[in-house]
Amino acid sequence: MIVAAVADTHGKTELIIKKLKLFNPDHVLFAGDYYGDGRKIIKELNVPGNSVAGNCDNSNRMQQEETINLMGYRIFLVHGHQFGVKRDLNRLNYRAQELAVDAVVFGHTHRPFCDKIGELWLINPGSPVHSRLSGQGSFAIIEIDNHGLKPSIIDIKGY
Repeated sequence: MIVAAVADTHGKTELIIKKLKLFNPDHVLFAGDYYGDGRKIIKELNVPGNSVAGNCDNSNRMQQEETINLMGYRIFLVHGHQFGVKRDLNRLNYRAQELAVDAVVFGHTHRPFCDKIGELWLINPGSPVHSRLSGQGSFAIIEIDNHGLKPSIIDIKGY
């Protein structure tokens, strides 16, 4: 299974939709900021998906976090501002431990990050349009099979 992870599109979806079509994902995880963008990406790709709200979304009626089960692996989807991810990942890591998940997909920092801490994957796809790291946008692809999760950060300019 190929899972695309996206965050922080801030109203600009055309390029990321075009790039994601090249990967033909089976599922999309949208980690907030412009909740409607996540719904639009999922609809345009015509695949199942999940979308959570970020700090730039004004409605409390939108889901703030969600735990998803994909092929037997539990993934916590959240924007991350609630856990202070711009300072450090400690609170997010503790929440993931409470939920007993295999991975966390989060956003908010606009900086791609993908690292395994113990048995937990922490995956921030960065922003496809407003990167704060290199000026180039990014997203993440998570390959899931019977052997585990294999996440990677994709430079949007490389495709």
